[in-house]
Amino acid sequence: MPTGATRILVTHHVHFLPRCDAVIILDDGTVTHCGSYEDLVARGVDFAGAVDIEKNEGDNKGGEEDCSGVDDSHDKKGDGDLPDAKKLKTAGEKLVKDEEKLEGSVEGSNYFHYAKAGGWIFFVSIFVIQGLGRASEIMANFWLSFWANDSIKNPGASETVWYLNIYAALGLGGVICLTLRAVAMAIHRLRASRKLHDELTKSILRAPVSFFDVTPIGRVLNRFAADMDKIDLELTQSLGQAVSTMFSVLGAVGAIVAATKGTLLVALVPIGYANYVIQKWFRKSSTELQRAASVAASPIFTDFSQMLSGTATIRAFGKQSRFFGSCQASFDKFNALFSTIQHANFWLGLRLDVMGGSVGAIVGGIALATQSSGFIPAGWLGLALLSQTWCPYDRAGTIAYLDFFHTQSPTRHISTRFQVEAEMNSVERVLYYSNNIDSEAALTTELDPKSDAWPSRGEIQIRGASMRYRDGPLVLKDISVSIKGGEKVGVVGRTGSGKSSLMAALFRITEIESNGGKISIDGVDISTIGLAVLRLNLSIIPQDPVMFSNTVRYNLDPFGEKSEFDLWEALKKVQLAEAIAVLPDGLDEQVSEGGENFSQGQRQLMCIARSLLRKPKILVRLNAQISIPA
Repeated sequence: MPTGATRILVTHHVHFLPRCDAVIILDDGTVTHCGSYEDLVARGVDFAGAVDIEKNEGDNKGGEEDCSGVDDSHDKKGDGDLPDAKKLKTAGEKLVKDEEKLEGSVEGSNYFHYAKAGGWIFFVSIFVIQGLGRASEIMANFWLSFWANDSIKNPGASETVWYLNIYAALGLGGVICLTLRAVAMAIHRLRASRKLHDELTKSILRAPVSFFDVTPIGRVLNRFAADMDKIDLELTQSLGQAVSTMFSVLGAVGAIVAATKGTLLVALVPIGYANYVIQKWFRKSSTELQRAASVAASPIFTDFSQMLSGTATIRAFGKQSRFFGSCQASFDKFNALFSTIQHANFWLGLRLDVMGGSVGAIVGGIALATQSSGFIPAGWLGLALLSQTWCPYDRAGTIAYLDFFHTQSPTRHISTRFQVEAEMNSVERVLYYSNNIDSEAALTTELDPKSDAWPSRGEIQIRGASMRYRDGPLVLKDISVSIKGGEKVGVVGRTGSGKSSLMAALFRITEIESNGGKISIDGVDISTIGLAVLRLNLSIIPQDPVMFSNTVRYNLDPFGEKSEFDLWEALKKVQLAEAIAVLPDGLDEQVSEGGENFSQGQRQLMCIARSLLRKPKILVRLNAQISIPA
């Protein structure tokens, strides 16, 4: 500690009080006593055993003198022996892996998985129904043209009702198909999104702790938030536009070719080749830009989650501007990539505009060149020109991969094929986490003992167990321990000595080395059984209490297995019953996020009560008393 600094010690460990210059005693949120330790003792203030501790400390002064002879050469190292700061920084940077970013086109397996997730029947139905609907619309246009020509040739004919009924039937068929396609897409979207979300959730929940050690939480949140949002909303909309526009373009091409009696096919060959070359250039950058934007969104989620969890620390050290600058830099990087994506779309749109306009010019030129011979009837010419502009006006200005036509405005020059491929990047990222994250051991195995019969004694045997975190050095080295059932065993050691690691090995949070060592409970090798039966029959009171954003009842009994009488009995054992009883809703009182509406000690006591309710044969307490008043 720096010399001359003011030091405030907030503690319930009263044996530290004789070393303090002043003592402030709080009770029920108010200051009850204030003064030096000696003055408060002289006034008869009860320090809950502090006097006895002080006496014991006085009796053990000789022991303290002996302790002063401990080798403290590690505190007298020269500057040359200190670890290199640059090496430590480099090692810290390697702890967090760079976020994965694939290259090239989105693999077809992602499209296949997305279609399969929503159901093949609904996926194929979308195309079939859309094709039938588009065919009805084209036939209605041709029928209208035939009706107009027949009216000119036979002005006195009274078949208007018959023509009108056929035209109405074809139009109604298009509307019905459009409705059925919307229903099929909605069902497919819901099924696919739910399945992808469930697979992602299962993969994350089954991921080992080592995954979270090297993966910032912002990347995980990015998958669940931004990527799943695109899958739920934008991908389905783009896919629907792509399907609709594809059939619209095919219908328009067919209508124009039929109206011009096939002469436009010659002109479509060079136009189609030019379109292919331009979109080939665009495709190389479109998907990569979307991938880069998805990766750039992860630091935004990471910074936001860090600030939420560390708001008090940031304010205490006055580092608000630093974190604000970091967030602003993350947003600037993401916005730069987003703007680049829009500029690339405008680049494509400008070139497709030129080619789209050429189609109308060619159709008009053919009509003018063959005007004297009547090669193209007036009704068919109108249909060709209508088809040339109908598709983009009716499809929100999107262009499919076969679209050679004019679009409504420069802001809508986006090829839906590439838009779908760019947004399929979200499916690709979700599937990467679903399929490529190593999972913990199986939850259940054939060798699982019955939960009601195991463990019966709680006897723990550790023989030659070694353990390491990821690729680091061994933190447990050939540990051998025998603990009989019902014993109370304390594991002590300095920070980093392996106390928490021993607990992690017992719960198989981190697996021990496969070098012959093993851990047995009541004669059962825990490496041969499933994690579910193992962890359900062990209980732990962690150093940092874990609270859920739910009721007090849920935090005590998450599985709803205990009666209300049992809950109150457990609260009485930890001396928390009175505090819960005075709450407005008692056991049904809501617990805020992280248990912020309860004190640190109350949270810890509630975790102890939760463990007592389970009545485990093996109970692990990891510095659980650190937050509980003496």
